[in-house]
Amino acid sequence: MLRNIIVILTLLLVALLPFVTKEHDSDDPTGIRIIHDLYYVDGTKDPRQQLDLYLPRVKPTEHLPLIVWIHGGAWKMGSKDDGPAIALADKGFAVASINYRYSTASIFPAQIYDCKAAIRWLRAHAEEYSYDATKIGVWGVSAGGHLAALLGTTGGVAALEGDEGNAQQSSAVQAVADWYGPTDLTTFNQEAMQPRFRESKPELFINTLLGGTPEKNLELAKSGSPIFFVTPDDPPFLIVHSIEDPVVPFEQSNEFAKKLEAEGVKVKLLKINSDNHMPMTEANVNAVFDFFEETLKPPALLPKP
Repeated sequence: MLRNIIVILTLLLVALLPFVTKEHDSDDPTGIRIIHDLYYVDGTKDPRQQLDLYLPRVKPTEHLPLIVWIHGGAWKMGSKDDGPAIALADKGFAVASINYRYSTASIFPAQIYDCKAAIRWLRAHAEEYSYDATKIGVWGVSAGGHLAALLGTTGGVAALEGDEGNAQQSSAVQAVADWYGPTDLTTFNQEAMQPRFRESKPELFINTLLGGTPEKNLELAKSGSPIFFVTPDDPPFLIVHSIEDPVVPFEQSNEFAKKLEAEGVKVKLLKINSDNHMPMTEANVNAVFDFFEETLKPPALLPKP
């Protein structure tokens, strides 16, 4: 229902209000240098293939870990302009907030091609912007959580790299925060037939992403499912999901966490006792900060001007 989509968008915006990024100049009073609208695909003029950088002040000899923020929105809405970039930068991380092509314009795998192209571009420009190309984490919510999890499990999977430039660079990441992202597109629609999903009808989002139902596009659905790519060398994962989530079945994260654990991957699943699709509470956000500080270890920042 259109009403439910509006409700979801409203909840997302309200939940992110403390973190919403505004237009800033490079002399932002927080001391964070902000660079908007960098194209990460050579020759493109598509604003969906842009990213913003947020660079805290550090000693010239220091190189910051980089967190890549991937917005949600059912793969067909949302923007790099909203997210926790400033809050992350205040914690000592360089941040890239990225756009990716909507499913209404390009079906999967366009979205993961874009995310991987962004990671490769960011690695290629690490020295220019003084962050550490060996310490890249990703944080995504909902559809963005799906793409973050796919980045975490498909480093080196040639079929999902695309040909959008910087092929000499790796798209692998070193830490993943996956918030309520779909992880098995082959089972999602069946799980979403439970009564609590009948208002949002999230199977329609999956069908749009795949250009048809998973049953009719089974191989494509598998290629878009992080759970099928888990290997022991995957990076650490933090997964956050409400048990009664009315948009993405909790089973998606629960089964994914089990698979990661079975393969020996370090994983923590925060099970939230809620029916909120977006449990963006202070405690849950702080859990992400703690996770990235533990896995990527940012250096001390210079005093703010």
